[in-house]
Amino acid sequence: MSSFKRDQVQDMYYLSPMQEGMLFHTLHHQEKGFYVEQMDMNVKGTLRHDLLEKSMNVIVERYDIFRTVFLHEKVKRPVQVVLKKRPFTLDVVDMQNLSEDEQLVRLETFKQQDRLRGFDLSKDALMRATVFQTGPASYRWIWSYHHILLDGWCFGLVVQELFAIYHALLHDIPYKLEPVKPYKEYIQWLEKQDKQASLQYWQQSLAGFDGQSTFKEQRKQTNEHELGELEWSMSKGETAALSELAFQQNATLSSVLQSVWSILLSRYQRSNDVLFGTVVSGRPADLAGVDRMVGLFINVIPRRIQLTDDMTFRSLLSETQQQSLAAEPHQYIPIYDIQAKTGHQPLIDHIVVFENVPAAKKDEQEARLGFTVENMNVYEKSNYDLNLLASPGEQLQLKLAFNKKAFDPQFVQRLKEQLSLLMSEAIKHPDQSVHTFTLVTKQEKQLILEEWNAPELEHDQLYLSKWFEHNVRKQPNAVALSAGEHTMTYAELNEQANRLARHLQKNGVVHQTVIAILAGRTPELIVSLLAVLKAGAIYVPIDPDYPESRIQYMLKDSGATHLLTHSSFIGQVKALAFDGKYLFADDQEISLMSSENLPLEAGLHDTAYIMYTSGTTGQPKGIMTTHSNIARVVKNTNYLTISETDTLLSLSNSVFDGFTFDVYGALLNGAKLVLPKKETILNMGELTGLIKRENISVMFVPTALFNLLVDEETDWMRSVRKVLFGGERASVQHVRKAFAVMGKGRLINVYGPTESTVFATYYPVDEALPMEARSIPIGKPLNQTGAYILSQHRQLQPIGMVGELCLSGKGLAKGYLNRPDLTKQAFIAHPFAAGERLYRTGDLAYFRTDGLIEYAGRVDDQVKIRGHRIELTEIEAHLLMHPGVKQVALIADQHNTQHTRLLAYMTCEEEWKDKLDVIKSGLKEKLPAYMQPHDLIRLERMPLTPNGKVDKRQLPKPKVPQGNRHVKLPVNEIEQKLLVMWREVLEREDISTVDHFFELGGHSLKAMSLLSKMSKEFDVQMPIHLLFETPTIEAISRYIQQQDQEAAGYLVFNESQTPTVFALPPLPGYGFIYQEAAKTLDGVRLIAFDFIEADHRITQYVQHIQHLQPEGPLTLMGYSGGCYLAFELVQSLEQAGRTVEKVIMIDSYKKIGESDLEGRSIDEDIAAIVHQSRQSELAQAELIQDELAQKTRAYYETFVKGVNQGEIQADIDFIQSEEHIAIPDWMESWEAATTGAYRQYQGYGQHADMFKNKECAARNAQLIKEIVHHKNREIVL
Repeated sequence: MSSFKRDQVQDMYYLSPMQEGMLFHTLHHQEKGFYVEQMDMNVKGTLRHDLLEKSMNVIVERYDIFRTVFLHEKVKRPVQVVLKKRPFTLDVVDMQNLSEDEQLVRLETFKQQDRLRGFDLSKDALMRATVFQTGPASYRWIWSYHHILLDGWCFGLVVQELFAIYHALLHDIPYKLEPVKPYKEYIQWLEKQDKQASLQYWQQSLAGFDGQSTFKEQRKQTNEHELGELEWSMSKGETAALSELAFQQNATLSSVLQSVWSILLSRYQRSNDVLFGTVVSGRPADLAGVDRMVGLFINVIPRRIQLTDDMTFRSLLSETQQQSLAAEPHQYIPIYDIQAKTGHQPLIDHIVVFENVPAAKKDEQEARLGFTVENMNVYEKSNYDLNLLASPGEQLQLKLAFNKKAFDPQFVQRLKEQLSLLMSEAIKHPDQSVHTFTLVTKQEKQLILEEWNAPELEHDQLYLSKWFEHNVRKQPNAVALSAGEHTMTYAELNEQANRLARHLQKNGVVHQTVIAILAGRTPELIVSLLAVLKAGAIYVPIDPDYPESRIQYMLKDSGATHLLTHSSFIGQVKALAFDGKYLFADDQEISLMSSENLPLEAGLHDTAYIMYTSGTTGQPKGIMTTHSNIARVVKNTNYLTISETDTLLSLSNSVFDGFTFDVYGALLNGAKLVLPKKETILNMGELTGLIKRENISVMFVPTALFNLLVDEETDWMRSVRKVLFGGERASVQHVRKAFAVMGKGRLINVYGPTESTVFATYYPVDEALPMEARSIPIGKPLNQTGAYILSQHRQLQPIGMVGELCLSGKGLAKGYLNRPDLTKQAFIAHPFAAGERLYRTGDLAYFRTDGLIEYAGRVDDQVKIRGHRIELTEIEAHLLMHPGVKQVALIADQHNTQHTRLLAYMTCEEEWKDKLDVIKSGLKEKLPAYMQPHDLIRLERMPLTPNGKVDKRQLPKPKVPQGNRHVKLPVNEIEQKLLVMWREVLEREDISTVDHFFELGGHSLKAMSLLSKMSKEFDVQMPIHLLFETPTIEAISRYIQQQDQEAAGYLVFNESQTPTVFALPPLPGYGFIYQEAAKTLDGVRLIAFDFIEADHRITQYVQHIQHLQPEGPLTLMGYSGGCYLAFELVQSLEQAGRTVEKVIMIDSYKKIGESDLEGRSIDEDIAAIVHQSRQSELAQAELIQDELAQKTRAYYETFVKGVNQGEIQADIDFIQSEEHIAIPDWMESWEAATTGAYRQYQGYGQHADMFKNKECAARNAQLIKEIVHHKNREIVL
């Protein structure tokens, strides 16, 4: 069992739970020195080494724990073995000959080596000591032991007894020590406790706790450890005041410390429910003699404190003390058992320790011992990255011990200052709500309010259209707008906007009339926006792709009296049953209006537009934005300069406020606005090409699209002067990649809710991101904007502490249309500027020490997905309207670092349990595509918290689709490759080749990513509409094959069938002539060649056939002029050693001479063939007319001059049309052209109709199928 003999062993017993934990961590932790406690004592006076060693040996003999080793191998459960003897040797080193600096270096080296040396728990003496003599009357005493032996309280007791023994030996008098009981009795006491009852206590006291981690924004993820310590003390007056406060509430000073710490945690976590670990003495009062026992008694237990909104410090202190008393009978339970019982892993991540350790006074020591211990530095390596330790005395001593690898010392310094502030607040205001206690120092307050929210830069106060008209006068012929093939100068755009504005006024539009604009991404959209503003009205942008019910709601809620659109949307808008007046931007009457500028019809603080965002009530809410709001973000800004030389690219949807920046950022600064179609934006290749072609210099890109563009390629960035990205949390990986290409000052991370008009803060990426960077700051406020971080109780939060980001300034919208209740909640009185307003963003953030703001999440259920702001409660409300839905819970699942998906969990009525697809389909009629859940997941019951609320943490991740779903697997290599791509893009495994891309959770950005991947993999151009028209793997596979085949000059019909027939085309030379016949040719793979225009066409046909059917007998077919090609091809194949079983010749004969045109010219015949081909639906669908004429000429000239010579070995099956045309002189029958069999059959239809007419094509195909499969058929003699 060990290296010790039985007669050396005095006793053996199990470990306490805390000892077991320390044993486990010591054995499994890679670092040496784990749980090594090291005391470094500075001794002044005369120290007798020999007496100290004797004294320490007395202690070792007196207490079993110092003669104990710990065994874990070859035993069912770890045990501690007490040895009868364990002599102790004190090491002594004389350093008096060294200088003071040399002594310090040697001491520090020794201490580090001593710690790293650690202890072998199974055989070493687990305590050692060394005395260094540094002078005639000075020493450094280094005393180390493993924490598994004893705790701090015991160490104090041991030191007291050690000095008593030393004193007796020094004065040669007998020492008297009280009898002690062995640590074993404590282990026996533990075994007798009702563990289940105690676990039940902990389960009840921790019920409903949400398991938040502390200081998560400040903590760095690391496996390394470097001890840092920050010590300070409260003044005597403060210590006395805290003690008096504790006395008044019948509480301990430890409870005071825990209460103050809970306030600090509450502020950092933005929660009234906080939890931390606290170290308890662990000495049960009902165990006799426990006060003199030495061993490891301490335990770490959770301390949960729940504050209320109006809780005073006195009531908090009383509550904390009551909790401490209630936990006493159960504080022996190890933390890992509590964690297992409550389901929290891990439960605590830091501890608070109140060290009430007995200590002797210095003057008493010197009188009794002849020396004093001047100070004692304790090194202990904790399992936690942060600990708060306190020691009582005349002055309360406090220490923050922390891992320097996990926490920045600056942050720990702020913790110290905040803790001190709270102690002071508790003394001054014990009867005041703890939520009013300040945590901000005067210096911090000055920084935040005066330096980081600097005086505003003003801009000229002009109405928006006047800014625009100023640029029209300045540069009338400069290009203002480029939209596809259309461009407009500033003068042209102004004239059209003026005409439309007058048309609006003629139709009843007056000052602040509300006009809904439903338009696509066309020049008319920009004209309409300007016209509404020129008319002094308000516009409401509406996406034509929105569900009808949502558009109807917006029209009604906004109070729109006019709907301005384009005639191409007439069917859609008429279906809306709109009560107001319909106006069309392409109405011919508009051209008759005056193009002169209109007189000013509005003021700076008039509403310019109403923009709808997702709402918590189940319906969107309209935000009223003024002309002044818009001017603030595009004129005289501190984050970006735009001039006449710039070209801005608009990528935002007109219903989102990024479009405000695009349009007015360009037109109010004399720049050129590029407005691409939606299809161009969704095609990565086209979009990057457009950026280069248009020489885009400034562009705002929603973050999700920015990430896709960076992944696609980085070459497009090289010429862009400024790239702004925002809308959701930025990706460090993508910003780092973009910075490597663009360099300093060209990338800007922007942030801002619609209520503060587009952008509120900005962060220019001016340096490479450090490797440890976890996020991109949202930066500092725009000019004329203030940014503040407030607590839940609207207290200013200190640097580094998360709170709600609140905004002020000229960007703040008027409020929410028709919702004074919501406006009052969101737009509050400015606490630091009388008469001003603050907008509560609902976003969590904190100030960094450099004044930059870091985003830290949301206070509510609002999420941002692909730049769209979504209230989860709005989607839940719509789902709950369905009669089959009982309960709903939505979450935004961060499926990986790049993508967030909406998951809807629900319980359903019995008859709807298997109809989730119907429920999902109904949701599409009410909500836009970006608000559709990725999955609907049916649950039998919702997981609930003890408070009866849905416990979203317990909602299961989706595994497989609901119901018995058949998954069709890939049937070829293309489908297999596509499946891999779909799984990667859609982030799910359960994909069938017939699944609909968008029903699997696909959306526009994922479509862009998928199309880009497919284009690169297959080297095929993939238009964006492909996924909308053919949204399955199976269909896309067919498209790719068709593209490959068209590029190669052939089409494959019935791909998976056998055998194969290779068909040569008639004039004009396209294989799609056989498309209709192929539908009947089931059981036959038909490969239909186009005419190859190159002179070596027969060689190319042979190569294709060798690739498409590398072995086995071949079957060929020709129709009309294709018979000539088929004969030539069979000859070449047979010469190449291939066996051609048969060739089917359809209504044409062997050419034995050049064609007789009977007086016609080749050009006349070609023109006739081309004209006839143009009448074909197939030709209209597939061909470009120039290509048709070119191929026809090449084929006809080849056919006219061509001659079939010699014979073939293959059987010839001849099919004759019903026309029975006489054989011309320059042709003859196929019968003599083969050494094999010749068979002749009656076909169907006139010559030209055999494969064009559907009925004829089907009947002829049936005949061909029978010939191929050797079925009996009546031969025409």
